[in-house]
This record gives sequence, C-alpha cells and structure tokens, in this order.
Amino acid sequence: MKNYLSKILSGKKVLILGYGREGRSTLNYLLHNIPDTQITIADRNEAAFSGDQAAHSPNIIRLSEASYPTDLKEYDIIIKSPGISLFKTNATYNPGSITSQTDLFLAVYGKQTIGITGTKGKSTTSSLIYHILQTGHQTVLFGGNIGMPLFELIDKITPETRIVAELSSHQLEYTTHAPHIAILLNLYQEHLDHYKSYIDYQKAKFNIALNQQPGDYFIYSANDPLIKQLIDNYPTKSIHLPSLREENSKTGILQSGDEINMILDDQFKRLLPKNFNLQLPGEHNRNNAMIAAAAASLCNIPPSNIEKAVGTFMPLEHRLQYIGTISGIKYYNDSISTIPEAAIAAMESLKPVDTIILGGFDRGIDYKTLVEYLKNGNVKNIVTTGEAGLRIYKLLQSNNVTAAIYFYSKFEDAVLKAIEVTPKSGLCLLSPAASSYNEFKNFEERGRRFKEIILHSQI
Repeated sequence: MKNYLSKILSGKKVLILGYGREGRSTLNYLLHNIPDTQITIADRNEAAFSGDQAAHSPNIIRLSEASYPTDLKEYDIIIKSPGISLFKTNATYNPGSITSQTDLFLAVYGKQTIGITGTKGKSTTSSLIYHILQTGHQTVLFGGNIGMPLFELIDKITPETRIVAELSSHQLEYTTHAPHIAILLNLYQEHLDHYKSYIDYQKAKFNIALNQQPGDYFIYSANDPLIKQLIDNYPTKSIHLPSLREENSKTGILQSGDEINMILDDQFKRLLPKNFNLQLPGEHNRNNAMIAAAAASLCNIPPSNIEKAVGTFMPLEHRLQYIGTISGIKYYNDSISTIPEAAIAAMESLKPVDTIILGGFDRGIDYKTLVEYLKNGNVKNIVTTGEAGLRIYKLLQSNNVTAAIYFYSKFEDAVLKAIEVTPKSGLCLLSPAASSYNEFKNFEERGRRFKEIILHSQI
C-alpha cells in the first residue's frame, strides 16, 4: 500500500474532504507512511479538529466553515469521506481527481477482499461471513462501514489474509476498483438526500460489481428487479452467482432436494441443508445466510464448518433483536429499519405483531407499500412519531386503516403508548421505517433508548 500511495500521491496536492472517523484514519496513515505529501483537510465543523494531534501536525492546512472550499479544482487528488455529498455541496471539481479510502484500499487489496453492500442486511451478512471464515480457521479481518476503517487494517494484512468489508453506497460512489467477491443484497429507496436521483444511488451500489475483472465473483439476489435492470444496462466482466435460482439453473445458488447448493463450472457445491439452523428470524435473513455460505465456499470453507457457523451466529444489536419478555409482552428492537421494506420484512418475520412503532426523520420516502401492508394486515396498534410518523399517521387515516392509530411528536411518548396498548402475551416491535436524525444521532442511539424506556417502565 505504501508503494502504491507513494506512486500516485508523490508531488501532488491532496485534499482530505471530511474529517470524521475515516478522514482521521486516512490522515494518520499518510503522515506515518507518506510524510512528504502536501495535505489539506477540510471539514465544515471546526470542532472536528479539536484535540486531534494529527490535524495540527506541521504543514497540514485545515479548512473549516469560514474557509471551506467550494472550488476543488486546485487539488490533484481529493480523498472524499463517505459522509460528504458533492451533489449537496455544489462544489466544482475535476471528476478524475475524486477518490476515497475504499478505492485506494481496493486498488491494492481487492483480490483478498469480500465486499458486501445492499440497502438492508449488509451488516448482518458481513458479520456472518466473518464469523464463518473465523470458524473455518482462516486469517480474516473485518472493517469498512462498520468496524475499523479499512486503512486501520493495513498493518495486519499478510498475503494469506481475507478481508471482509461492509461497503455503503457512499463508500462505493467514486470507486474504480472492486473486491474479488462482491455481494449486492438488495436495492430500496434510501439516502435520497445524498444523491441527485434514485438511479445515482443504485449506480453507486453497483460499482461493487461494475469494476470487477474476469475471474472475480458477483453474488446477488436474483429476485431483485432493480439489480436485474442494472445488470442488463451495465454489463460486467465477473462470474455471476445469482441467489436463489430455480432448480434447472446452470449457475448460482439454488435449492435442490434437501440441500442448498452452488453451481459453478457445471459442478454442484453443497452449502447447507435445506432446513439449516439459523438464529435470525425472517426469510430475508435465510436468503442472506445462503449468500454468506456461498461466499465462504468460494474461500474453500467446508460445508460442515459453514453449517456450524451459521447455526451459532447471534443476531446483531438493533436488527430484529429480541429484548425480552416483560410482564408477558415480547419486545423486539429493529431500530436499523429506516425504509418501509425493512419494517414490512420485520413484521413478516415476527408474525403476529400486536404493536409497531413507526416514524422519525422524514426524508420523503414513499410509504404507500407500508400503508397498504398495514391496511391488509393484522397489526392491532400503530404508534407513530416524528415528522415521518406524522405523514404515515395521515396516510393511515386517509386509507381507512382499521388498526388503532396514534401519533406522538416525541419518541419516548410513543414508546410509552406502545407499552400501554400492547396486550399481555402480545408482541411490541420498534421498526421505524425512517431515519433517526430528528431526535438521535444514529439508529444505535434510538435502539438503546427504546430498550431503556422499556426496562425503566417496568420498575
């Protein structure tokens, strides 16, 4: 990595755009390994530099709110952090100058990397692949969108190391390199405030496959029409392994008889038994587990190790997480749900759901499918909150949904109402179908607050 960066950065003016977790790790790596690079760091928030020793190193130029650049053409290379939307900044720049920590990392370590993206399920699937590879006694590192920034893994990488990287659309947006094994789980409306259009979001995700080379592998959900459309419109060079295909398919992941198999080079490779054990509820999680099993099989993990690891993998926090049964009521925390499809999948997984809490920050997502689902479903109580919740509440009313519908502007009040109206021996689910940014800094904070309110209410 050091030699590669020295070659492309030598004598260049470099801008690190955005000084969050990933921006800091980029600067630290460059300072320790390419010390003669001319570096400027820019973040609108002056507090981002506070107390950070690296940011105050000699010869580092810091730009914040008062001096934040809008003309980026003077920089030879711009290493953009995931949280920065060039579309929203209205900055002028040379497209060829934009790169990212993800793209620089994949340029060197792509052949050792399994990259996972998708609107929903990527954290669970990434963590499951990492768990399977560990169980199979492979040397493996985990980073990207969750865990460590990729640059912080570099010192631990050997030629034998596998790298599991969860990759967001923001990280993939300007990439020109790709992982050896690329996984695209699904595509739904998300992050529309970051992109010029929905198709731009889809294309950012699809970079994970578009930049692959012959001999690489692309695993994707065969039943997602948007993925199929992207494949038709933007041909790729890699080997395609769609999941789940019909029994007569010639390639991909499929169920045949009592087994889940992968067909590759006209050969059947056993992945899992049909009724494999999984501690994650929901059909979508079973599909993700099959995709994870295929990725592990490509890494030469035996079927027995795959089955054992899949059966022992525990759900991640805030993802259909069972909190407990309190006073007869089962509580589930699915705070990760920020789109309607996720909330619907959660309700399908946990049927019957007596009470659901919906809403939060409103990003203008279309809630028609969610309202239609609730209109035809058996959820007894729908408690809404936040700006998105108010819009859902009005849609539910105008569509004559027969469930009891409530709206509270504050999250805590909504949770307390949900506790109150859920019948004993019933099930109460937080699956908001909306971002958390109206009251919380992220979905984790919202999920933790949900658990706190529930536990405190029982004292």
